[in-house]
Amino acid sequence: MKTKDITKIAIMISIIIVLGFFPPIPITLLPVPIVIQNAGFMLSGLLLGKKNGTIATLLFLLLVAIGFPILAGGRGGMTVFFSVTAGYLFAYPFASFLIGWLSERFNPNNQKLGYAFGITFLFGALFIDFCGAVGVSMLSDVSLSASLAGSLAFIPGDTIKAFLAAVIAKRISKSLAQRSV
Repeated sequence: MKTKDITKIAIMISIIIVLGFFPPIPITLLPVPIVIQNAGFMLSGLLLGKKNGTIATLLFLLLVAIGFPILAGGRGGMTVFFSVTAGYLFAYPFASFLIGWLSERFNPNNQKLGYAFGITFLFGALFIDFCGAVGVSMLSDVSLSASLAGSLAFIPGDTIKAFLAAVIAKRISKSLAQRSV
């Protein structure tokens, strides 16, 4: 792995950590709050691609497992992987991989905003919310149908996060392309 890749991964992990500083917003429908941090996992796939985006996400989760309180709300440690938010946490590396893979395949260099948004919305919002809802239903007294219905509350915010991630990725990619010319 090149130094350039390691640097990009480290910067992405830092961005994800900073996004965790925004306080979570509790909702009454589910025992899971609204967080901004998942936008970082969307960006990870878009900017770093399938390999490095997944590595950044897995390293972040490793830091969480070690005990660093870097999840939204200052949470960390192994217990979060057995809490009601576990479905979301386990979905993050898969989402980063799928966003990166589809981005590389259908929208190299984030040339088209519509493709980047569609890919990010599908796997950064819907996929993560679905996996999270399954996790909530498995690890709490909430039924799957109630959990899926409750996760609909995340869709408007996640749509905005997916759009902003696509715009940011497009801008950064465009800026990097201009510098290398």
